Amino acid sequence: MNYWHSLAGRLFRLVFGGYLVLAIVVTAVQLILEYATIRQQIHEDLDSLGQSFNGGVANAMWELDVPLMKTMAHGIAQSSIVTGVKIASAEGEILATEGDIPSTNENLALGFLAPFQFNATPLKRKTPTGLRKLGELTIYADRSVALNRVKYSFFVILINSLIKTTGLWLIFYLVINKGLSRPLAKLTEVVTQFELIAGAKETISIDYPYQDELGRLMASMRTMQERLRRAHEALEHSNRNLEKTVAERTQHLSEAYEFNEKILLSSPVAMGVYRSDGQCVMANQAYAELVGGTLDALLAHNFNDHLAWKDSGLFDACREALAQRVPQRIVIDLLTSFDKMVSLDCQLLPTVIGGNAHLLIQFFDLTERKRLEEELRHFAFHDPLTLLPNRRLLVEKIQHALRSGKRRASHVALLFIDLNRFKELNDTHGHESGDRLLVEVAKRLTNAVRDADTVARLGGDEFIVLLEDLGPDHELAYHYAGSVLQKIRQTFDAEIRLGRGVFHRCSASIGIQIARGDETDAETLIRQADAMMYEEKKRRRSAD
Repeated sequence: MNYWHSLAGRLFRLVFGGYLVLAIVVTAVQLILEYATIRQQIHEDLDSLGQSFNGGVANAMWELDVPLMKTMAHGIAQSSIVTGVKIASAEGEILATEGDIPSTNENLALGFLAPFQFNATPLKRKTPTGLRKLGELTIYADRSVALNRVKYSFFVILINSLIKTTGLWLIFYLVINKGLSRPLAKLTEVVTQFELIAGAKETISIDYPYQDELGRLMASMRTMQERLRRAHEALEHSNRNLEKTVAERTQHLSEAYEFNEKILLSSPVAMGVYRSDGQCVMANQAYAELVGGTLDALLAHNFNDHLAWKDSGLFDACREALAQRVPQRIVIDLLTSFDKMVSLDCQLLPTVIGGNAHLLIQFFDLTERKRLEEELRHFAFHDPLTLLPNRRLLVEKIQHALRSGKRRASHVALLFIDLNRFKELNDTHGHESGDRLLVEVAKRLTNAVRDADTVARLGGDEFIVLLEDLGPDHELAYHYAGSVLQKIRQTFDAEIRLGRGVFHRCSASIGIQIARGDETDAETLIRQADAMMYEEKKRRRSAD
């Protein structure tokens, strides 16, 4: 292992790095303090120069001797700390300059990092009227003056730090390498052989002469070797027993899986097993017969690609059962992939096979039961002989027509039809001929009206025709109902063959009742039409 990547190397880098950072910080602080001290000394020197030349410059300014002022400025500028001199009158007029004078736009603040230091000494002279200010003497010192003075101190501090750092580096390296790195390397060598120790009959010798922390650790390692060997022997024994148990359980599970697969494949209940990605992996013959397909086609089926599963809600139920691992149940009408329409009660049972999530779906065929329910529902509302709506369904249709007529201000008409001499037909030719007559009358009435109108059988030889949406005009509605009545009579004029040698020409008494939705109700309308039919029957008897 690379020394610098070892524990000793990291410890050395940590300790020496900390010391190096500390040395740099201390050196920086020393240099800053030295720089601040030198700036203060320069400021005091500038102030001393200003005071020294104050009198002479003030006299030259009083005499307005500009050449003398320039000479004195030149002399002041010869000082080693002075980089510029400026003599200005009280009105701000510059009378003499020498050296590097900062522009008025430069920052001349006395901050620690200011590019210039300066000292402004007021020039004053006593007059009979008192002390008078003549102008100002300003002496400048550039930052480079302070930096030049601090260079020597910087080199002294740097050499001192390098000597200390080098000495400490050698001490740290020798102490850590001998006292820590070598013992740890020996310990690491032993630890890396522990895998061999577990299966070995003899322990590996660990020699360390000192009774320090590492010595106690070495002694613990010797004890650990013996415990490790005993634990390894116990572990091998447990592994052998575990392998035997696992083999037995695997055999049992394999047998159970085969048994369950046989049950599924031979079950009369349609079943399929799907992976979590929607692919069918197992299906029985009952499933294939239910959907009208083959086993091979089912095994190629993926419910993610079946639009009918999504439209019926079965797809969402499958995804929810797989996601929540909770059984689901859904009753659906489904068009299978093989174009067979079925009604199904689907039981969705999430399970795990081979460590992966699967879904067992049981399909119970409700198609025949639903068909029977539809037939029963149809028989409850239709006449079993003529298959026309019965009185119950007729009342509902009349009520719906009246509500619609109320909204549209439209009329409806009810034609109450009673067949004449129907009892005589039954008595003469038997009930079978009577039934044939009723069926034929139902067909002719249905053909005589619009698809939107209703033909119903009340019972016996009584029929009702409901005409809807005849408009708001009562006379027009009555006229249309009358035209339908005439059409019905015309259809009855045709002779009806009821059996071998049995022919019958049908006639009927028909009553018409016109109403709007806000004028009556279904039962009242039927009674009124019935009354109109009896009036018609009376007129016919009187005429006969």
